[in-house]
Amino acid sequence: MLRNTTFNLPDELVARAKSYAAAHGTTMTAIVREHLEAVTSDGAAAITEDPLLAFSQGRLARSEAIRLLGLRDYAALLVVLGDADLPLPLPPAHETENQAVTFAKLWRQS
Repeated sequence: MLRNTTFNLPDELVARAKSYAAAHGTTMTAIVREHLEAVTSDGAAAITEDPLLAFSQGRLARSEAIRLLGLRDYAALLVVLGDADLPLPLPPAHETENQAVTFAKLWRQS
């Protein structure tokens, strides 16, 4: 089960985090999730299964999947994902909802 959580963070920190996430092909949600998993684990909870499967299921950030798989870039990750017949991870529900709201606004304007 996934839960939406609100954090109170300084605007400057959020801006830097968004910039970092975009530059590293991931999301702020993935960064926070990975960090929280790392700091709360006993060391045994690291991704020990196939990183490609974990990425496809949305449990591993793009940049981390590329690093763990020893790939050069996102294009190579897409090729490996296709070769394994695995789907791209779905965006978080809130991103899909935001896209739907934006589409509805644009549709009404046309």
